[in-house]
Amino acid sequence: MKKTYLFIFLVFPFFLSNEIIAQESIEEEEKHETKFKQQPGLAKAASKVFFSEKPWSVSGFGEISMVNRNDIPVGMEDDIELSYNNLYRFSTFFGYRFTDKIIWNSEVMVEYLQDPNGNDHFELILEAFMDFSIHKSFNVRTGLYPLSLGYINNNDEPVMFGSVNRSDVERIIIPSTWMGMGVSFYGIISPSVNYTLGFAQGLDGSAFRSGTFIRSGREPRFDSNAFTTYSVNPQINFVGLKDWTFSGSAYIGQAGNNQEIISDNGTRRADAVVQLYSAYAKYTKKNWEFMALATTGYMSNTKDIFDMTAQANGGIGEVMANQNIGYLVEGSFDLLSLFQNRKFLRKKSFIIDPHEVKVPFFVRYEYIDTHKNYNKNLIAESNANMVHFNSDIITIGVNFKPREEIALKVDYQFRNNRATGPYAAKEDNLLEFGIGFIF
Repeated sequence: MKKTYLFIFLVFPFFLSNEIIAQESIEEEEKHETKFKQQPGLAKAASKVFFSEKPWSVSGFGEISMVNRNDIPVGMEDDIELSYNNLYRFSTFFGYRFTDKIIWNSEVMVEYLQDPNGNDHFELILEAFMDFSIHKSFNVRTGLYPLSLGYINNNDEPVMFGSVNRSDVERIIIPSTWMGMGVSFYGIISPSVNYTLGFAQGLDGSAFRSGTFIRSGREPRFDSNAFTTYSVNPQINFVGLKDWTFSGSAYIGQAGNNQEIISDNGTRRADAVVQLYSAYAKYTKKNWEFMALATTGYMSNTKDIFDMTAQANGGIGEVMANQNIGYLVEGSFDLLSLFQNRKFLRKKSFIIDPHEVKVPFFVRYEYIDTHKNYNKNLIAESNANMVHFNSDIITIGVNFKPREEIALKVDYQFRNNRATGPYAAKEDNLLEFGIGFIF
């Protein structure tokens, strides 16, 4: 299977080169505008209904990826999306504009994953929400929608980031993709500033795992306690400086879920609060792109989380971080721009759009510390479980984008965990291949 993937990724670019390289020349490139626009809080394909000439739209994305992983990272056994060898994902958005002011959007996603131990996982994911366009400065979104936090969570389609997988900073510290059940207000304050303010369900702290922070507790709930805990999620973006985007966002929410904790001292209600803050700056200029992102998370009363997880996991309690941090810096350059004379491109075809062909090469450095601070007393408990990532990750990769909607990807990750001792997670270097598309 791995040899088949490798053959496809080695041969496919040469096959496409028959479409690109030709004897005839083309006219000089005209000014070309993107076919996909973005609605605040949504990625490109997910935004289609807001800009469709018809009252309805069908759009979506798909991706296939392979990772040469030999072992499942410690602490990620319960989350196959963090430990897979093969991933197949397809998502379809169905949108309908009842009026120019009332817009329905929904997503049906199917995915199939396999891990190194031969385990597989199939999942069907549904998402639906309604937008009410009241004024450019004040709009309402309600239902199950993507939270506005960090970068990837609102730009999660595979053609919108260079690496095969999303960065660890935005998978482990910020658990992308993250959907929330609630209501969100968004709008444009001025040509330079826009905002989002959301109110959604809180987290399920009984599902937390120490190595992945709040990721396992982010799933929407529909039980009797679904709306007994709440969260607030503000974001503000500044786009007033040419070629730059600056963004700051936060999430503050309850994680106790009002669950009862039974102990020798009696029964009490779990009470814990999660705070997560993130900021990024992005610069895009012709063939260059740079991005820097930082995030930090805080969790109060980790003793209650320890006891909650122990009740849910057959007595094993998770030692969660009181604080964690993560950051990344990434630079990208389009290698195709080195060819000054681009008359070797053919006219537009269903595979190639000469205005959009790119070969971006990128380098990314990221750092995560899942347990910058934690309760040392909990680790002394006989039933304690902790997985510590204190990792440097360097990713080097290249994409081939024959048009805006398609990306072929390959990257290599150098991974090193600075943590030592029995709680340090093992890290291995990874080679990744991927194909992604939107429509």
